[in-house]
Amino acid sequence: MMIRVVLSCIILWCSALISCASADELPEIRVGVLKYGTLNWELDLAEAKNYPEQYGFKLTRVALGSPQALSVALQGGAVDIIVGDWLWAARQYDEGRLYHFYPYSTAAGELVVHSSDNAANMGDLKGKTIGFAGGKGNKNWILYSAYARQHFGLDLASQTTVKFAAPPMLNQLMLRDQLDAVVNFWHYAAELKTHDKHSLLTMNEVLGSWQISADVPVIGWLFKQSWADENKALVDQFFAMSFATRAKMNEDDSLWQSIPSFTQKYSDDARPVLIEHYRAGIPTRFDASIKADLQKLFKVLKANEGTTGVTGSLQSLPDSLFWHSPALAGQ
Repeated sequence: MMIRVVLSCIILWCSALISCASADELPEIRVGVLKYGTLNWELDLAEAKNYPEQYGFKLTRVALGSPQALSVALQGGAVDIIVGDWLWAARQYDEGRLYHFYPYSTAAGELVVHSSDNAANMGDLKGKTIGFAGGKGNKNWILYSAYARQHFGLDLASQTTVKFAAPPMLNQLMLRDQLDAVVNFWHYAAELKTHDKHSLLTMNEVLGSWQISADVPVIGWLFKQSWADENKALVDQFFAMSFATRAKMNEDDSLWQSIPSFTQKYSDDARPVLIEHYRAGIPTRFDASIKADLQKLFKVLKANEGTTGVTGSLQSLPDSLFWHSPALAGQ
């Protein structure tokens, strides 16, 4: 009996050594993440279920403090891939820095007001104080400003008081009644709606005014073309894992309880709202019509960017910006 136990222990120990060796030999993908960003939800689950190893790679998270830090890390080679703005990636073409883009989410910013406010549309915000996440080079500012000007003759820059700040600070100002309205990123807007606030105008409605589909991804995976050229199969394995993980998150409510970056941060009231918005933002296709709408959106930004110069000298999005992968329909 003792011999059997010893032999079993030896076999288990050897198996563990083989598994460890195999894991160490897998190619590594370094993913830049915001410390408190929603990308961690997916990666928490993937790591808990050992999905990276099952898809043939080792996943390393590199936590950083801001979107700007993510961009710098990607440029400097400290990470292989991040989630970011396709407009930033396109803008790099002016500097000869070539990146690929692949959809991550269609969940977009939202204009939120106090439930006690009787504003019916953006025209009613004249003279009010509005917070905006990011700066004047952010898509939210450019698009909401253009919408207000075209539909209500409202110039946000001169006819409202605008406060630019980080998303968490904007939510705090809104909860303290120091803002009349706020345009914040989707998960911050979703949180506000659990505190007696409501949506006045969604980005989907703004895009729809230019006949642009709500399925257009507002952010996506960004990575260097040179890295992708050397690791095409690995990149596709990564995307296969990512979309498989999110498919499970879309189907199984119980899985969310095993995501610490979600359960430890948000209240019981906020969680259902956040899950609903997250699921609605999972891309389902990246076909020719989506790419055509991205080009249309770029032209809207070009026409309304003012002095920000966020589109640079580009007249359209480079075709080589878009990565082709079987992870999404239409590829």
